[in-house]
Amino acid sequence: MQIVKGHRFYPVQAYQDLRDMIQTSGKQYGQAVAFRFRKDPASEPETRTYAQFIENYRQLGTSLVARGFRGKKIAVIGENSYSWCITHTAVLNGVGISVPLDRLLPAAEILALLERGGVSAIFYDAAFHDVCLEANRSLNGQIELFCCMRPDRLKPSAASIFESAGETDPDRKQASFVRYDDLLSEGRTMLEQGDQTYDDLTIDGDALASLLFTSGTTSTSKAVMLSHRNICADIEGLAGILKLKPGTRMLSILPLHHTFENTCGLYTALAFGCEIVICDGLRYIQKNLQEYHIDMIIGVPAVFENFYRKVQDTLKKTGKDKLVSRMIPLTNALRKAGIDVRRRIYHQILDAFGGRLSLGICGAAPIDGQIIAFFDSVGFRILQGYGLTETSPVAAGCNDRDFKPGTVGFPISGVEIAIDSDGPGEPGEILVRGPIVMKGYYNDPVATAEVIDQDGWFHTGDVGVLDPKDQFLSITGRLKSMIVLKNGKKVFPEEIEFLINQNACIKESLVWGEEDPNGDVFVNAKLVLDRDCIQQKGVEVTDEGELKRLLDTVIGEINRHLPSFKSIRHYGYSFQEMVKTTTLKIKRPIEIAALRSFMEQSKLRWREITGRNLDNLTANQAMPDHDPSDRPTDSST
Repeated sequence: MQIVKGHRFYPVQAYQDLRDMIQTSGKQYGQAVAFRFRKDPASEPETRTYAQFIENYRQLGTSLVARGFRGKKIAVIGENSYSWCITHTAVLNGVGISVPLDRLLPAAEILALLERGGVSAIFYDAAFHDVCLEANRSLNGQIELFCCMRPDRLKPSAASIFESAGETDPDRKQASFVRYDDLLSEGRTMLEQGDQTYDDLTIDGDALASLLFTSGTTSTSKAVMLSHRNICADIEGLAGILKLKPGTRMLSILPLHHTFENTCGLYTALAFGCEIVICDGLRYIQKNLQEYHIDMIIGVPAVFENFYRKVQDTLKKTGKDKLVSRMIPLTNALRKAGIDVRRRIYHQILDAFGGRLSLGICGAAPIDGQIIAFFDSVGFRILQGYGLTETSPVAAGCNDRDFKPGTVGFPISGVEIAIDSDGPGEPGEILVRGPIVMKGYYNDPVATAEVIDQDGWFHTGDVGVLDPKDQFLSITGRLKSMIVLKNGKKVFPEEIEFLINQNACIKESLVWGEEDPNGDVFVNAKLVLDRDCIQQKGVEVTDEGELKRLLDTVIGEINRHLPSFKSIRHYGYSFQEMVKTTTLKIKRPIEIAALRSFMEQSKLRWREITGRNLDNLTANQAMPDHDPSDRPTDSST
């Protein structure tokens, strides 16, 4: 086993719990802006200071405790919003256990998770009003309180269900439907009257604080239990390797129910005294970057890949692509000599992103190291990180001093990472140990014991390798997606997908293994094509013969760069995006199961779909349709 420990470059403030962290920031940055947001894309921006944020979550927490929700599970579901942040924080900081839910889940799954999580109250956006009405009908009185965070978005006919402001009956047997502002008003009145109950509550740093469901259907998703100690340890670990100036403007675009945004984009930002700007939606990212002059953004690879494509397209259209290619080696050489002129030389590129964007944090999936290297050369550094919900989530990453494009750097301070293999440079399962490792899976001690061993190592299921020279960590693939050939050789689909996705005409790809009647395993691929790119090459998207000749050349070139046992044997193509999680990772089991189901029903053999349009083939077959709710919408990532 190869073990590497995280370094600490900066002094770290230790926190007892999240309330301690936020109160500390409140004392340091009280009148500074903590949040900037719009109620809708057409309205004027609003701001809230650190002091106002603390007062707001105290008001909500006071109201919830008075209503009897101390120690209970409270769900929150909706778009990123200031009210979402207040609700989650109020619950964590004394009320009970917060249960953030993915707003892109189908209604049936939301109901199942509410029941499975033992939720007693739910805070929801107006879009989920009907789901909440159904929950009230079908969950046998389990949920006592339904709070609409933005009731102004509801139809007027829905208003009659809400109780009047100040109407509180602890002995009430029916569920209450309330408006968010009314709960704040209740809490404000109690605080003005000297009620300190909420403020005086003690927080057990090791107790369950947040229950987070991993992606998957309700039957396969796991409920991760995180404590204040877990989350604070991750904040402290990041603070030991990364330095941000107070007032740094950070654009919040990832869904807050996801730990990456929750820990990094919300609480770590508050710990540093940053200004959190809540994005108006994915289609408004560039607009928000420009109007707010954003300094930093946390995103998934798709966000930065989109930035890169836009920059490259603009450079080509303006004829400046060759000039920039020539200039980059020169400006990089000057940097080594201590002369940094990047932001002056490449200001036109940076101006497209608001002029101040200098730092990006990328996680949730691998990103092409060439994209990171390009942006770093023009003055925008992207730090790639690695982690899971079970590790609160960040376990490793490039940082202020350890930076190598294409890798995820080193463990964060206070954390150990091991590669479960014997020889230096050999790939193996990634193990994580430290205070960031979850308490376990909710109501599932067997699954917990399967991933956390007696020595405290969390077995991630990911495969990685440590560079023997510098110990930088690289992610190779997933154990579950690994293809094992008949001769025992192992193929990691992610490596092949990376090569496929380098082609501009391929938006995304999926690689998996299939077994033939003789027991041999061969490599298959599904390609999602870019119509515009195909047409720019002079090929009609409806001409399957020409498309096959083009793609045969592409696959042949990829195979020439692979050992023969990794070669892609069969492939089909599509123009429809694949099913993804809210962090834009392809749902491999769903996609592969749909393809296998189609093949079984159509009686086709895999070689018969090679170079064929899967959309046409499946049009008249019973291949399972993707649930539209599985697809990310424009306002999610």
